[in-house]
Amino acid sequence: MPSVYICYVFHNCNTQQKVFFPFKYYMKTPQELIGNVKIRCSRYGWLLVYNLSHEPESMLLFNPFTNDIRKLQFMGYVRSNCFSAPPTSWDCMVVGLVADGMCAVFGQLVNSGLDWGLRFVDFGEVVPRSISFPTLYDKDVYALEAGGRLDVYRLMEIEGSFWEVVAEAPRGCPSEAQCYLVKCDEHRLLLVRVDEYGESVEVFKLNETTREWEKIDGLGRRMIYICGATCFCMEAKTPEMENKIYFPQLHSKNGKMVFYSLETSRYHTFDGRMVDEESFEDFLGTKYILNPHAWIEPSWC
Repeated sequence: MPSVYICYVFHNCNTQQKVFFPFKYYMKTPQELIGNVKIRCSRYGWLLVYNLSHEPESMLLFNPFTNDIRKLQFMGYVRSNCFSAPPTSWDCMVVGLVADGMCAVFGQLVNSGLDWGLRFVDFGEVVPRSISFPTLYDKDVYALEAGGRLDVYRLMEIEGSFWEVVAEAPRGCPSEAQCYLVKCDEHRLLLVRVDEYGESVEVFKLNETTREWEKIDGLGRRMIYICGATCFCMEAKTPEMENKIYFPQLHSKNGKMVFYSLETSRYHTFDGRMVDEESFEDFLGTKYILNPHAWIEPSWC
C-alpha cells in the first residue's frame, strides 16, 4: 500500500480498521491495545494510546503498520498530549497538559530515559476551561483553550512564567463552535472553526506580528485532516484532494468519508479520484464514528 494516502483508523477491541481512499482492510489488534483504549494523538505514523482497562493503566506509542510498540510511564489521565518526533528518534519527547483549577501540569518525557518533569502555571484570571490540540512549534507547545484562544507553553523557559496568551479567539466565535489547531508547514499555524452542525466552516491563519487570527478563503494545493485526536495539514497528492478539509464522519447512505470543499463551500464524498456529484450543506445525513479513531499518515519506520 503506497504511503501517499492518509489513512483513517478506528479501534474496536479485537480488530483495527484502516480506511483508505478508496480501500478498506482489517488487522488484528495487539494484546496491549485490547480493552478501554483512548487514542490521544497521531503523529509520524504513530498513535499515542491510553489503555484504561488494565491494572496498572498503561500509556504507549503504537505504529499500526509495523506493530511496533513503545511503552511509556503512565502519567495519569491528562487532557491532551502530543509528541515531538517519531518514537524511533533519540529526541522524541511526549508532552501532556492538564487544566486543573488555577494551574496546569506540564509533563515531558525524553527518549533518553528521562522521567516526567512537572511544571505549574498560575493563570490568574484567564483559567482555561480546557486545553486541546497541543502542537509543538519552534520548541514551544501551542494549544487551544475551549473558546479558541491560543496559548503557548515555552519549554526552554527557565525563569519566570513560561505560559502566555498568544491570540484571542477569532471575532464572533460562537461558544458552541469547535476549533481545531493545525500546523501548516513549519512556520504557520492555522485555526479551523466549525459550527455545531457544520453549517459554517472557516479557516484562519495566525498573524504573528499583530497576534490576531486572519480569515483565509482557501488552502491552495494543501488539504487539512481534523478529528478529536489530531489535526494536520499537508500538500495534496492529487489535484482532486487539494483545498479540502477532511472530517471523521461517514455519509449515512454511501458510507464514504466526508470532506468540506473550500471552493464550493459544501460537503462532498470522495471515490478514488472522483468527487461524488451529490453535495450537502451541513452534517445532516452523516454519522460520527464513536469508537476511538484518528487520521494517520502511514509510516513503516
